[in-house]
Amino acid sequence: MEIIINNLTPHEINIIDKDGKVVKTFPSDGEARATQDEVEIRTVEGIPIIKMTFGEPVGLPEPSDRVFYIVSVITAKAAKSSGRTTRDLFITGKTVRNDKGQIIGCQSLCIFE
Repeated sequence: MEIIINNLTPHEINIIDKDGKVVKTFPSDGEARATQDEVEIRTVEGIPIIKMTFGEPVGLPEPSDRVFYIVSVITAKAAKSSGRTTRDLFITGKTVRNDKGQIIGCQSLCIFE
């Protein structure tokens, strides 16, 4: 049975080996997100300070035994909070940054429990 990994983040995900070589790239296959609710609680020096809460996952397909999805931590948390299984969800692990501190990929995918 073939395993499929779909990237449901808005960004390309590069898997980078210990030598810094990109060994696999997952282009964005769409976007799963969590609903957001923003409430302004005050202002500081004229800047609005909001409280943001996250709700139900949006754009996340039903679980499948042979398809896994790379999602954001927020989306994975929303899925778990809503009672959806997370057995088919991966988040990125071991972030790799360039010399400017920008994220260029990761060394692993992590299960989310």
